[in-house]
Amino acid sequence: MKDDCIKDYQKPYRNLYETLADSAGKYPDKIAVIDDKEEVTYKELRKRADNLAKVFQMKYQLKEQDQIGFLMVNSVKTVAAFYGAVKLGCIAVMINTKLKENEIADLLKTLDIKLIVSDERWLDKIEKTAEQHGIRGILTEIPDSCTEEIPIPFIQNLENTAVIMHTSGTTGIPKGVMITHRNILETAYGYQEVQKLDESDLTVLSVPLFHILGLSCVMTLFIYMGATVVLSEFYHVEDVIRKIKKYKATHFHSVPAVYLQIMEKLNSGKDLGSLRRAVCGGAPISRENVEQFCRLLPKLTFYLAYGMTETAGSGTLSVIHKGPLKAVPNVHVWIADSQHKEAETGEVGEIVFCGPCIATGRWRAEGLSDHVMYSGDVGYMDEEGHVYVIDRLKDMINRGGEKIFPKGIEEVILQYPGIEEAAVYAVSDKKYGEVPAAAVVPKPGTEVDLEGLKLYLKERIATFELPVFLETVKELPVTQNGKVQKAKLRRQTEERRKQN
Repeated sequence: MKDDCIKDYQKPYRNLYETLADSAGKYPDKIAVIDDKEEVTYKELRKRADNLAKVFQMKYQLKEQDQIGFLMVNSVKTVAAFYGAVKLGCIAVMINTKLKENEIADLLKTLDIKLIVSDERWLDKIEKTAEQHGIRGILTEIPDSCTEEIPIPFIQNLENTAVIMHTSGTTGIPKGVMITHRNILETAYGYQEVQKLDESDLTVLSVPLFHILGLSCVMTLFIYMGATVVLSEFYHVEDVIRKIKKYKATHFHSVPAVYLQIMEKLNSGKDLGSLRRAVCGGAPISRENVEQFCRLLPKLTFYLAYGMTETAGSGTLSVIHKGPLKAVPNVHVWIADSQHKEAETGEVGEIVFCGPCIATGRWRAEGLSDHVMYSGDVGYMDEEGHVYVIDRLKDMINRGGEKIFPKGIEEVILQYPGIEEAAVYAVSDKKYGEVPAAAVVPKPGTEVDLEGLKLYLKERIATFELPVFLETVKELPVTQNGKVQKAKLRRQTEERRKQN
């Protein structure tokens, strides 16, 4: 890792809870979190977190680095329970509420959870499994106070795991990424500096806290700053627009699908006129969609973001409006060639992240040594250090030695009229080994002219890049984290080819 390239913020915090305590000290009567049912000040949020820490320790005998499962929607209760857990030095295991009972059971088999904090609505999915795994209890009623007056000191260890968050690749196999207090704090430091945010900002969160974007890139960042977070139990685009307007949000960080839905609902940007900063991450967004959103809100600064769960969401951000990606000050990014040596400027290779935001490893699996994370993404850097992401390394198609990157073809396909989504993937071929195929999802109420699309592509991409198989589908298969399962598309296509 190149330490001389990375900024050291030299902040005093050694536990995420300290940022809440600090903000409560500076802004005790300021609203910290708003959800669908209530709003709480920083003073009240800290009190609730303190009370929950006492419950965790005294009722359930939890101690440093014990695991607490969180099966909760976005709410004030979730935020309070999270900070109560990390105060004790416990590990918050964020569980996707969309998982089925059997999927949660499979997940719990791999973990060492002592207690589950859950919304009552999910009890049917976990009661039986929790009993089978000897979990001490399921806490659904979050107390606002605790009868015990014994103060609970917080554990000060930056290197303690604060969160285990599962990320599934396109294989769908979940990996429990172990993210430390340092990792999340470093994300906050870098993100605040680049986005020029402060305690006066207010954000509306449109993604769940069980995703790294929601937890690390938004919620803990805003609590650290002493700013305000508006939450929703479940995502509805109309609800997001209404809350941005009602609370005069100044900041919004979401994924491309949400931005597209917002644009479909709005004829003008007047309802979102309070926004000063917008950030898009989680997946690539086309330049055309960025330009369209910025036309709605011409006074807005739009940032692109690219990071991973293994980098606590940090990594790269635009440093200017609509600009290319660049490493945040406390992250070093470089490009590795096929020999894992640093590539030349402009040379395509694997994107590598280094720095204090890199997770320690994956639960009961391999560690990430020396704060280095090979992303699995293909890209390059220019002379000014801008990072350009081309595609996933494993999605690359090798057509008889010609390397094809599906993302570029997908961007061209999405410009054709009537197409909502597109996925380009490899299928086997006797002559070339692999050739590209494509599946497209039509926009509601439209039909896609596939013959017209073929002619359109023939004029815009190289012959060897043209999809050999092209079809329309109702929807693309995705993982729990929303990643397209291209391996599944390949299997389905090749099975149909055999039948024909």
